[in-house]
Amino acid sequence: MLKVISYSEISRNADLFFSQFQLRHREFVERQQYGVKTLDQMEFDQYDTLASVYLVYSEDGKTALGCSRLTPIQYGCMLAEHFPSLVDDHSLFKMPRIWEGTRFCVDSRLPPDQRLKISRALSGGYVAFGLNRQIDQIIGLMPTLILRTVFERAGIELRRLGSPQHIGAHAKIQAASIPIRSDQMTRFCDRTGLRVEGDRLEAEPVADVA
Repeated sequence: MLKVISYSEISRNADLFFSQFQLRHREFVERQQYGVKTLDQMEFDQYDTLASVYLVYSEDGKTALGCSRLTPIQYGCMLAEHFPSLVDDHSLFKMPRIWEGTRFCVDSRLPPDQRLKISRALSGGYVAFGLNRQIDQIIGLMPTLILRTVFERAGIELRRLGSPQHIGAHAKIQAASIPIRSDQMTRFCDRTGLRVEGDRLEAEPVADVA
């Protein structure tokens, strides 16, 4: 299931909260060699603040198998501050009710079908969270392959914010926006078989989407 953890829920989800930082260390520091801050085999940066909310996928309620971070852009925006060239219209960064999704990752040691299921749960979590918080759109940057296979094939409509660029080890990184609308959630649930239960996303066994 997918759990939403804000600062007020950390004490009730301590194992899961800190497990996601360990997962981020394995995926971003050990596997992809990101030059970011670490402590005790956990990865963190300046965007991990009280304003951030974390989507964490787990099967036992303690071990993170996938995670992502969501932050209102007025409290810090990685796209605006580090990758502005990926966005054509910078007026976006001054609009209200926009959040940024960052640190999207899934445990690479898992089988491919399980990784896909978790990735899609996280992508649907963006839409479910946005609807619950009355957010207009969620922005972020990802490899174009992830945008297509994880989001668009799961029925989530994206709006590209600029042209793809070569960044680091990735040949094509692109900024995109998810318009938050109820039809996005309906289409996602129909396509993937995931259903929303309060602050959780529960998975149903369904066939993969071609």
